[in-house]
Amino acid sequence: MRPQDAPFRPHWWATGMSELGVEARPDVGTYGRYEFADLPPVPFALDGDLSWLEPLPSQEEWPITGNAAAEFGALQAACGRTGTPLPAAFAKFMADEALQGKVRSSTGCFIDLDRAPVRVEGGGRFVRFLADQQGCLFWYLYVTEDGADHAVVCSPEYFDSEEHDVARDLGEVSFSAESFEAFLCRYWLENEIWFASVGDGEMPDVGAEYLERYREPDGA
Repeated sequence: MRPQDAPFRPHWWATGMSELGVEARPDVGTYGRYEFADLPPVPFALDGDLSWLEPLPSQEEWPITGNAAAEFGALQAACGRTGTPLPAAFAKFMADEALQGKVRSSTGCFIDLDRAPVRVEGGGRFVRFLADQQGCLFWYLYVTEDGADHAVVCSPEYFDSEEHDVARDLGEVSFSAESFEAFLCRYWLENEIWFASVGDGEMPDVGAEYLERYREPDGA
């Protein structure tokens, strides 16, 4: 889904990068809400198969592995009943704990998979899949009403299928990525850049290029 086609304003919730020379990412707390238009492109071809993720090493500390092994089956069944298609990359990732263990979070986020989608006021459905450990932010798949497209959105609001028939408080929902794979790729890369910056791992081969593009005033 393109940002201009989404019913939510585009922003990228993440940690600051000012110490790395990225003026567009001032440190404003644990998370800042940054301009989506300033983001550089992700440095991999995204074909829906997560081929860029598969050769990466597993992480012993801070992996985002959470409840997918326990809840993904229930979510698949609920999505089947409601006619909510799950993106291929999302299904592959949530079904494979080894892939989940390759992605880590500098803020302690973890997979917090809902057991069913939640209808969205105005059309479409949310599927919660990632949560901040302090409950500051939550990330959701947004699947359009006809199921033909999807995006990733982020909100400080907690939407859960057992608590909400319809997600209504949408003012703080931000469009975060054109697809689940695009979100996962950027999330992985930015976290690895952070870990490398504090001496906890090597800078990814594509990390320097990503930062250089981000430092350019036009975000190209």
